[in-house]
Amino acid sequence: MSTKHLAVTGATGFIGARVIERALAQGYAVTALVRDPERVAARSGFRLRLEKWSIGNPLPSIGQADALLHLAAYIPADLSDAGQAASCFKINTIGALQVAMEAASQGLRRLVFFGSAQVYAPDPGPASETSATFPVHRASYYLASKLSAEICLMAFGKANAMPVTVLRLASVYGPGMHATGMVPAFLRTLARGRPLIIADGGQYSVDLVYVDDVVTLALRAVEKSADGVFNAGSGCSCASLEAAQAVADVVGADRILIGVEAAGTNTAARGFRALEVAKAAKHLDYQPRSFREGIEAWKAETGFAEFDDARGQR
Repeated sequence: MSTKHLAVTGATGFIGARVIERALAQGYAVTALVRDPERVAARSGFRLRLEKWSIGNPLPSIGQADALLHLAAYIPADLSDAGQAASCFKINTIGALQVAMEAASQGLRRLVFFGSAQVYAPDPGPASETSATFPVHRASYYLASKLSAEICLMAFGKANAMPVTVLRLASVYGPGMHATGMVPAFLRTLARGRPLIIADGGQYSVDLVYVDDVVTLALRAVEKSADGVFNAGSGCSCASLEAAQAVADVVGADRILIGVEAAGTNTAARGFRALEVAKAAKHLDYQPRSFREGIEAWKAETGFAEFDDARGQR
């Protein structure tokens, strides 16, 4: 059987780098489209080709790839700045559509687009792929650009007989992630044996999904030729207090270090909805792990080496 070929944009990002690593391990040939090829030079190999590229520039040859996994995106530093809306739509929507058009002209067989599950309208219950989308409560300009990209890509795919798969990602964590955010903050603080104070009564909730579960889902979408929208989450919400307690247990910190500030008077929903993953489970054999299992997998792989300097400060 001939080697399958993937093209990947955003290849130096947290998820993109993991996609390339796993794809190569599974025998794929990979064309990585990156702004700075030097950042992936250490991953050279006979099945990995690097092409310098950024959104808005002509797409280089992807050699009639079996699938293009589009992760490249523009995330503004200030998610509430309306002045950034134009860049969000130019890069995340129009740029994604341009990628699809140029890839299709090269004979692309499938496009996998990495969207965001934060586009769902607030609601107490879990969100399925058919739940209402209305991202006006946070990061509206960025999320609207990602949602409009989904619409444009699906429409283009239907009109040009090019299958499109959309993965709506929950909050992804794991080895290689950026140092900012709730999970790294919990890990750094508790690994140092320092007190951790959690705001909002520890009630902030979010669906936390391990990076390898997302990568597995993306590669299965290619292997199984699955079209349409799929949620990529853990299947349940994890409150910030619950997450901190799991981290403490895994790093060997005493839970007594965790303090909780009183919740405010605002009764509006905090955080983001859990994702229903039944569709992905049915069509793509998706079996995501729990947050505790993900943290344990992270520890087993790296020993939290990225936090070794923190342990030295105990």
